[in-house]
Parts: sequence; C-alpha cells; structure tokens
Amino acid sequence: MLEFVPEKIDRIVVLNVMQTLAPSIPPVSQTQTALLDSFVGADFVVGVHNWLISTELRYLIFDLQDEKEVPVDFLEELMQLMRRLRIPFLFAGVTDRPRQILKSYAYTTKYPVFVDVDEARTWLEQKHPEFFNVKLDGIQFGTPIEMVRSRLNGKPGEDGEDLSAEADD
Repeated sequence: MLEFVPEKIDRIVVLNVMQTLAPSIPPVSQTQTALLDSFVGADFVVGVHNWLISTELRYLIFDLQDEKEVPVDFLEELMQLMRRLRIPFLFAGVTDRPRQILKSYAYTTKYPVFVDVDEARTWLEQKHPEFFNVKLDGIQFGTPIEMVRSRLNGKPGEDGEDLSAEADD
C-alpha cells in the first residue's frame, strides 16, 4: 500500500511516496487484484485532493525516489486530479515505467520530470516564487495523509458491519 508523507524541505512541501505493508488479504484473482489497486489509487487521490484543499498549497511535489514500483492506475488518477485542480504536480525520482505513463498524458510538454527534489524546488522557485509565501502552519509534517474511502469502494455496510444500530440513533 502506498502512503504520502508530507515533509518540509527548504521552504517547500514534498510528498514522500512510501510503500507500506498492507494487512493480509485473502488470495484473489488477478482481475480482483487490479480492481483493488485502482480503488486504492482512487482512495489516495481523494485523500490527496481533500488534504490539498485543506491547505493553501498551489503545487505538489511527489518524491518517488524510494519506490521502484508505482501502480499505473495510481499515476493515472493523479494526472486526472492535476487536470481538475490546474496546479503543478511535480515528480522527482521517477523510474522509466512511471516516466512513460507521464509522457503518455503529455505531462512532459508542460512540466519536466526531475532527478531529485532539489531540482524540483529550484524549478518551482524560478517559475513560481509566489508559492514560497504560503503559510505551512496547518500541515502535519511526518504524518501520512489520511486515505479516505472513495465512492468507488461501495456503500456503507457492504463490508459486513451492521449499521442498523446507527440508524436507530
């Protein structure tokens, strides 16, 4: 499972993308696994969207340097979010496969792909110095962004919990 952990690095916010161990899940088919991955990607993108709206940030820098495998669906969801929000999403430490996905979305015609976070920071500082005047007080650094259930993950109660007691309140 992927997590985004905001870190403050030289006046900018960087989202470290980290792989964590998922709780044990019973074996499923490849189709079900692919579907689950897309839901997780959608959940994270909803979480990133909500987190971003709650801050004053007008950019995101994703540090992928520690991740060799980044799910395709996940990057595709981020590209869709970037298009909706119309703010720079910058990627550092991108391996070949994610780079190809970014190119397929014409990402590289608008933004470069950066070798490291320092390169992304320098580019951002030159192109958008106004982004460095934003207060970062409301951001919890070092704590993963909370993943939320998207509408794609079904209705309340589908996971077997009994909601009848809540309905009576």
